[in-house]
Amino acid sequence: MRAATSTVLAVLIAALFSALLVSGAHARPYAPTKGKIYAGVSDMGSKQDYFAFTKAVGRHVPVLQAFEPWGGPLKEAKQRWKRTETRGMLSLSTSPCYECDEVISPRAIAKGRGDGYLIRLARFLGDWGRPTYVRLLPEMNGYWNPYAAYNADGSSRGATHKTKQFRRAWRRTVLIVSGGKRGRINRKLLKRGLPRIKRKRRGGPKFLKRTKASFLWVPQTHGSPRIKRNRPGAYWPGRRYVDWVGADIYGKFPNFDGLERFYRKRKNFPFMIGEWSPWDSDNPGFVNRLHEWAESHKRTKMLVYFQGFGDNNPFMIQRYPASESALRGQLNNRRYARFAPHSERPGNKGEKESGGVGPRG
Repeated sequence: MRAATSTVLAVLIAALFSALLVSGAHARPYAPTKGKIYAGVSDMGSKQDYFAFTKAVGRHVPVLQAFEPWGGPLKEAKQRWKRTETRGMLSLSTSPCYECDEVISPRAIAKGRGDGYLIRLARFLGDWGRPTYVRLLPEMNGYWNPYAAYNADGSSRGATHKTKQFRRAWRRTVLIVSGGKRGRINRKLLKRGLPRIKRKRRGGPKFLKRTKASFLWVPQTHGSPRIKRNRPGAYWPGRRYVDWVGADIYGKFPNFDGLERFYRKRKNFPFMIGEWSPWDSDNPGFVNRLHEWAESHKRTKMLVYFQGFGDNNPFMIQRYPASESALRGQLNNRRYARFAPHSERPGNKGEKESGGVGPRG
């Protein structure tokens, strides 16, 4: 009897420990609850672009994604979040454009050579004090991004861009940007084989205010180039450093089979579509299918429309009247929350969410 009781107790303790690991791994999703979904849209550089989109679809959307280069200014993005009453999302790249050279490599980030920017980003988010999604180095297995490990022909980009260095760079970013005492952050870095925060002459900050940053891991559902070494999992930094999992999909390349397989692989995370649009064809069927897919896959909590940049680009919803009408109809559904909590809307409490601030690593 005593042996049986001990066995039962051991099983209960193991189950509790496992639950704590899962909850601690992604305790900051700030995802809508009760069957809700956040719709969002990308930032083209002006609040007017946001309002043009919401006018087209007939409603406010709660998330605004800004594309920001490593080391770039952040103030303007925050101003647009405030003026549009949205929750912010930062899509961070190591290059200001697809054709531009990178400003820092994954290995340099891992070694601490980008710590000045990471500290500035942590301060920015700490002072902002509101939940912010960080779509860190997205589509990392796509050769068009400078932080990818492989070129289009499958050749390696060398030691500075190995997938191992990407994973190390991601972990370093998450540990620093999440905030906390420098000594505690340094201990976590050293534990993972990463150098301490680089110190300036005056010693640097001893404490970084805790941030409400939620980190989004959004690769391509399969690598480009499509080789085993470039599969999404090669860039996986570990569950302790990820809050959301997601993918991108476009009407020009509607790979729903790949999306389905990818969705099923990491079941303990909220799921999001980081970018989507019709792209080159007015295809309301794609719009409807994507939203119906999202609503039938319960972990899907966010879809962010990609508007592109400039007036003559193939992504703006206004170029596709039938798709625009379909999207307007899809968003006219109680499932889609109009506001996120703690937006700039006076008195706004928004929908309840999952997630909160907790220690990293």
